[in-house]
Amino acid sequence: MRIATAVAATTVLTVAFAGQASAATYTASCSTTGARGSMGATYPTGDQWPYEEFKIALSVTDTSADGHHVRVRLLTKPVGSQQVLTWKWHSLTAGSGETLTVSTTAGSSYGIYETGVEVARFEGDTKLNSCTDWT
Repeated sequence: MRIATAVAATTVLTVAFAGQASAATYTASCSTTGARGSMGATYPTGDQWPYEEFKIALSVTDTSADGHHVRVRLLTKPVGSQQVLTWKWHSLTAGSGETLTVSTTAGSSYGIYETGVEVARFEGDTKLNSCTDWT
């Protein structure tokens, strides 16, 4: 989950400044036809927090008995940039009413200033619809 590629997105996040006393957890969630999902990111502490490892929890639920599978992935923006980095998709193929939860970490030598989530419904490798949300 350490390799990222670029895509477009929007919004701005205000996070705690460097030197914060304790870790802060930020969440994002959204729903689209057939899927809903969320992301929780625990931001590191200290003066170099954007360059440290973030704890990430991702979740996606298949909300429609339509034969399509759903996916969720982390989105990040590096320090000083509005470029969106997309991370690995996590797929749920178990069917309607099922939920997938993934715990992982994320880090980047460019730093992570903002975190978000993308939730999507797929037919094979074709994205049918999706939504995004940012912390």
